[in-house]
Amino acid sequence: MTVGWITLDVGEQALVFNHEGFARIENGPQRMFLWRERYEVLKRSAANQNSYLVVQFTDGRVEHKKGPCVMFTNPLEHFSITIKEMISLDANEALVVYREDESTKEVTRYVQFGPTLVMPLANEWFHSFSWHGTDPHNKTQMIPNAHQFQKLQIIPGNFYYNVDEVRTKDDAPIRIKLMVFYELKEIETMLNATKDPIADILNCVCADVVAFAAKYSYIEFMERSSELNDLANYPQLMERSKKIGYEISKMVYRGYHAHPELQLIHDSSIQTRTRLKLAYEKEEQQQNMTDLKLKNDRDRLQLEQTMEIESLTHRQSMELASVEHRLALKIQEEEKKKDRWMEENMASLEARKEDDKQLLQHYKELHRLGVDLNQYLQSKAKQPKKVVNIAAAERAANFHIHRN
Repeated sequence: MTVGWITLDVGEQALVFNHEGFARIENGPQRMFLWRERYEVLKRSAANQNSYLVVQFTDGRVEHKKGPCVMFTNPLEHFSITIKEMISLDANEALVVYREDESTKEVTRYVQFGPTLVMPLANEWFHSFSWHGTDPHNKTQMIPNAHQFQKLQIIPGNFYYNVDEVRTKDDAPIRIKLMVFYELKEIETMLNATKDPIADILNCVCADVVAFAAKYSYIEFMERSSELNDLANYPQLMERSKKIGYEISKMVYRGYHAHPELQLIHDSSIQTRTRLKLAYEKEEQQQNMTDLKLKNDRDRLQLEQTMEIESLTHRQSMELASVEHRLALKIQEEEKKKDRWMEENMASLEARKEDDKQLLQHYKELHRLGVDLNQYLQSKAKQPKKVVNIAAAERAANFHIHRN
């Protein structure tokens, strides 16, 4: 019991008990006198805008109060009051939340997407995931339950993985190095179909890689290993990823690792093949150079022949053009001569025609005047200088010519 004055400051709260066991709450600021009473300053709990209060009552109830808010822990009513931070979700994150109905006790599930601040209610709790995760000492190995979380990442992700103890068709052990690119597409499908989707992806990758390598010998695998970049060679992975709500966007083949002794033999064979390949390429280059020289010589000869033929054709064309030009000039000259001759003869014929016309007119005038034209023409005719008479004998086959 306390007797005397006590002081409560601003923002304080106290629980005062009297000698009979009754209690009352006093708020500051104030100054009180206690007589046969005791007091207890209550614990103050304040939540800001990014936190909330978890209030556990003495009767077993639990209540969540979103900040900003202030409460005092009253031992008569409260078992405890704790401050918890609200869960911050980015735009590419989500929470799987379970809720129990207080009346029916039925549990439902929903997905809360970001960006937001999430404060669970008293009857809600979050799904905790425990998946295969990357070994902190070896990024190419995955170990169970290494990745434990509540926030789901719904953006594309990737991880490195080595498939060990893969055997080829000729029983050569090798290690295949891969990189897997994936993205969560259907959260509800994933929750209903699998507990650890990464484990499912790893199992399918191993199965597909083992099936691929078993089809080829060691040498054939090295030649066809780049086909592991093609998603078509992962049928089990593609089928299973759809069933668990994931999408495999790309597979990257990062190489392989063989047993040291096998690798030594392979390195030796590579050196031998490399030397043979270099010798082959050298010989091939020499042959190509010889072929190139021969081809250039042939092309040069063909070009010279073509140029000579073109030169001869040009000369013939020039000569033909010259002859055609001379013939054309000669034809033009003959045409001009013919035209002149035609003009001269036509003029002479016209003159004779005019003379004949005048002579005919003269004869007509004479005839009109009564002149005997036959005698007139005979008188105009010239006397012959010689006269030849031909007489045939009665019984002779020859004849005589008498010249006067």
